[in-house]
Amino acid sequence: METDNFDEDINPPAELYGYHAVSSFANDTAMPYLGYFAVRLGASFEQIAWLQSLMNLLPNALQFFWGWISDTRLVRTYWIIGGSVIASFALFMLSTVQNPDEMIILVIAYAVALSIITPTWSALQGDWMAPSRRGSTLGRFHLIGGLMGLVGSLIAIYSVYVNEADTPDSFRPLFVIAAAATFIGGLILVRVPYRDPTKIPDLVLTDSVKKEYSNTFQNYVRVQSFYTLNMSLIWPLFAIILIKVLEVDNIILVIFSLIGAVSEMIFQPVMGRLVDRVGPLPVLIISRIGFSILPFLYAFFPDIRVMILLQILIFGPCYSAFLITSNAMVLDLAPNKERAAYFSYYNTRVGISTFIGALAGGYLAGYLDDFSGPLYLIDNLLNFSLINGLDYTWRAIFVVFLISGIGRTISTLFFLKLRMPKKYPNSIYFVDWLMEFRMFRRR
Repeated sequence: METDNFDEDINPPAELYGYHAVSSFANDTAMPYLGYFAVRLGASFEQIAWLQSLMNLLPNALQFFWGWISDTRLVRTYWIIGGSVIASFALFMLSTVQNPDEMIILVIAYAVALSIITPTWSALQGDWMAPSRRGSTLGRFHLIGGLMGLVGSLIAIYSVYVNEADTPDSFRPLFVIAAAATFIGGLILVRVPYRDPTKIPDLVLTDSVKKEYSNTFQNYVRVQSFYTLNMSLIWPLFAIILIKVLEVDNIILVIFSLIGAVSEMIFQPVMGRLVDRVGPLPVLIISRIGFSILPFLYAFFPDIRVMILLQILIFGPCYSAFLITSNAMVLDLAPNKERAAYFSYYNTRVGISTFIGALAGGYLAGYLDDFSGPLYLIDNLLNFSLINGLDYTWRAIFVVFLISGIGRTISTLFFLKLRMPKKYPNSIYFVDWLMEFRMFRRR
């Protein structure tokens, strides 16, 4: 049977919060604008799809190896420091590129560095968290990261403001700043004390319960992979819809990303406390439902004011829930000694799914953009929308958004079949009702 009275009175050292703050600053200063940078350099649907797909695949697909290494060889912080040096170099060189093809090469180098950092960092966080406070601790990490990310976003606004022309040059200084911050972040971890994962108290489980935990983890990975496959279909299209369809300038592009980041940051503490009370699965299901609605709203209301409102009301809270629950789910189900390996397994499979999804979405949109024949059902839908005049680029994006929304909705149903072996003191009645309804329907 399971015993869970092993909770420790432990708190993450300040250096871990410092690293997360600096790395979030680096990420939010430059990476939200990678697609915009590429479009300003003249990238096509297909090139954007490759850029997005490689950023999804490589940081995740290579994690299986690095996760195993960081569980068994050397200290976790050493791997993060090494990855930070490589990432810093790649970010600096991104500031000098002149075309999308050069970007793709450097994105590969950056992605390899992330594949070293990501599972190791998640496992290192888990080593320093008390299980009963996992949600609130993750919420605190993300809140601090969000505040520093906000600083990075404000720097991005300033950079775009002083470079008034809508050119790639507005984004170049951001990659230089991100490179310096990434390097500094790695150095901060030198001061983190070593904590041997093999000596951290763990759940005592019978063989049957261990199998239940393992089966739940496998089912979770499969469901999440299917959802993210449908979710990633629209990722390569966002920069194009904002720049080519809605024709917004660089300052609006940055503000759009900033508003989503602020909304996400505000909801982090709430989502963290909620996860501690009801567990990660119910909160994740709510997040999946919200993300299923978004593509339909984007498709039928292509207006920058509507999209900004959706950033506040749906994207921010749903994304903050996803950030906390995706890590908490794995930490709930993974043995302490194998945390990095579990994270790498999860991230690898999700990365492959998003690679396929983003590539498929980009190429499908590119094909439909070149297709000048009628699509009767879609053309009729667009005639009733707010679009004045049918544009082939918008029609292509519209189709992919609808496919993504339908796929996300179907995928959400599979989350309702999951059952977590670890029990939490409270629950969300609406989610409980949905899950029981699914069980009744199967009978």
